[in-house]
Amino acid sequence: MALREIQTALDRVQTLEHVTGYICMTSSGVPIRTTFDEEYTKNLVTQLQPFLERIKRTINSIGLKDVVELRLKTKKLEYLLRTDNLCTFIVLQRHEKLKNGTDE
Repeated sequence: MALREIQTALDRVQTLEHVTGYICMTSSGVPIRTTFDEEYTKNLVTQLQPFLERIKRTINSIGLKDVVELRLKTKKLEYLLRTDNLCTFIVLQRHEKLKNGTDE
């Protein structure tokens, strides 16, 4: 994917209602693009990089070669992780609220 196409896709993601931001990083964990400040980006990448590496090894060892996306849900945020051989995208979004005000 060309850099311009990546930037267009990231700009589109950023406009979605519940998205709080994104990080695009190399497969070795070096941030390329981010909407977060440097400290938060560094902290998030430091915490998620070992997790992503372990997930990749596990997926490969059990033969699920076609898994490219992972969704993690916490009480406050949802982390959407998409990875390939060149880079990893991390998108953070708030949980959508239902009409009665509860989390989905």
